[in-house]
Amino acid sequence: MDITRVFTEEPEQELWRSLLQFSYRANILRHFDENHIAKTDEDDNLTNCIAGALLQADEYYKASKTVSLQVEPLLLYYGTTNLFYAMYILLNGTIPEIRSHGMHITVKPKNGFIAETSISFDHHLDGGVHVFSEICGFTENLCESHSWDLGEFLDSIAEIRDDFERCYRGRKSHIIPLYVIKTPDCVVERVFLDGEDALATLSMVDGFDSAYLSPQRASTRNGDSYLVLHHKMTGKQIHQISYSGQPYLQISHEKNGKKLTVPKELNMYVVLFALGNLCRYHPEIWNPFVVQDSTGEKLLVEKLLYYARRMLPNFVLNCILKKQVVFVSDKYVPEDRVHLVGRHEVQEIVAEEIRTQMRTNLAKTVMQSERSLE
Repeated sequence: MDITRVFTEEPEQELWRSLLQFSYRANILRHFDENHIAKTDEDDNLTNCIAGALLQADEYYKASKTVSLQVEPLLLYYGTTNLFYAMYILLNGTIPEIRSHGMHITVKPKNGFIAETSISFDHHLDGGVHVFSEICGFTENLCESHSWDLGEFLDSIAEIRDDFERCYRGRKSHIIPLYVIKTPDCVVERVFLDGEDALATLSMVDGFDSAYLSPQRASTRNGDSYLVLHHKMTGKQIHQISYSGQPYLQISHEKNGKKLTVPKELNMYVVLFALGNLCRYHPEIWNPFVVQDSTGEKLLVEKLLYYARRMLPNFVLNCILKKQVVFVSDKYVPEDRVHLVGRHEVQEIVAEEIRTQMRTNLAKTVMQSERSLE
């Protein structure tokens, strides 16, 4: 996906200005024409659905910044639902048939954690989460997997990985950070996975065997053990990038003997639904959590909501424009074509220059010797 950098001193406001351009009828119709999208409904119905959904999403997102945690997840869930709804129409030129959320929760507290909330899926054909999941690149039928809890969606969001493992001591994140090292010969990646099950863990990453050679065990000077990953020459890139810019691998969940890797945006959407459902229909659980949480789980939820507010609208914009839009505060600088070289490259350049000079001197010596013989 191509990357477009947009200069702004207010990234979030500029992001929404970019989205709200599609609240105008002329821009919507131009988008359909430029992308050769055949429209199957009346123009006015399409444009009103898109514009209304985006304008409502903007209101929900703005309101979510002015309220407390008591209702913030609910506002973000409805705002994101409107964003996904508008995105679906802009990408397909048709209005989706949605009759339910496509999921519901069951509260079964054991250790007092919100993450223990059970989530199940239904209405595969017309449930909102299933209609929108295809836009996120996920085509598996979640209705066929019955045993999920909220923690299984939280553990696959890279931006809260450290908070997840700190809060839920008995659970492991499904995110494996990659530490990239560039050498003169190649680029390698390191992962810090201990124990005999490290290779089994990597095998649960979709496409790992086709992307990487067999991992090699190594140690740092401090004795910390890690695995070195080398890409296969014909293997494709399977890593993802977190909001901070660090690459990572995502471990699948095994459900009914099947590996499922739920995209980050869909993980966030399901989490927003569950949290919104708790604060709307289970105040007997949600209010004590908000007012007197002592586990640190509240901080994790607050961080998740912060990242969802910033990342989900950007994801929608990227899908609509079919390119990655990055909002930056760096001002324009002239294109720099000066090639900066490292120490190894300098050594190679010097060595090559010496070899060239030696060959030249040798040729001169030979020519002088031949002339003296004449």
